[in-house]
Amino acid sequence: MKVAWAMKRSRVDLEFTNTFLMTRVHEPNREDWHKFMQMMSWIKTTQDDLRTVGADDLLHMLTMTDSAHAVHNDMRGHTGQIITMGTGVLDQKASKQKMNTRSSTDCELVGTSEGLPKNIYFEMFMEEQGYKLESNVLAKDNESEIKILKNGRDSCTSNMKHVAIKQFWSTDRIKNGNIEVVYCPTDEMIADYNTKPLMGKGFTNFRRAIMGWDHISVSYTGYTHPKERVGNNKRKATNDGSSNHAKIVERQKKTYAEAVKAQNEECVEEMKQHVTAASSH
Repeated sequence: MKVAWAMKRSRVDLEFTNTFLMTRVHEPNREDWHKFMQMMSWIKTTQDDLRTVGADDLLHMLTMTDSAHAVHNDMRGHTGQIITMGTGVLDQKASKQKMNTRSSTDCELVGTSEGLPKNIYFEMFMEEQGYKLESNVLAKDNESEIKILKNGRDSCTSNMKHVAIKQFWSTDRIKNGNIEVVYCPTDEMIADYNTKPLMGKGFTNFRRAIMGWDHISVSYTGYTHPKERVGNNKRKATNDGSSNHAKIVERQKKTYAEAVKAQNEECVEEMKQHVTAASSH
């Protein structure tokens, strides 16, 4: 309970590990004990790490929600979410899903359905304080889910007919609310930190973003101020008097498998460097 208290306040980087161990309280095994001791050792080593929270302004909010499919022993998924206004996280979520799903897209829809109420709560809270959000962005890394969230059943194939009210509640809120859904590459999805164990650069960069040591834009290149996005889309006059749109650089999209492969290659390269450095001494 003491770790749970800390993870909701100063040590938000512990949420995924602690929530996973909490699901194992009634049936712990030797591996769970080793994981717990490793977490306690990590806490002792990093006990002086401070959390920073800041905002670029109070009118623009970003929510990143991600889900890992069938990662628990009972084949249920795990949802991770962060809410930020620029530096660090205002709130985050890492929890085992309450139901089993048939596919990764279905799992992502359940995760969005479970995480979106907190987004709506923050929007309503800010409005009551006198700050009506000008932009409320929801970043997702599953393009199939994005189509369903935007179009509802119009984007469902025969394999998705089982998707029910729980999932389409999110679609309804997005259509009728002030929420903009955008694509985020898998290797820039900071909420992935709260869905599965990460290694190497992914762990380091996402942790720095969550703890507020780096601005969110360092890990997620799609984070830009709305005024900057408007400026990029303005027509610019050319020398011959005609007008054209400013070029927009499209980020290369990576699949989950490609992102994991790249991450593993980085870890292997780091290990080689450590071995080389150790042998030279």
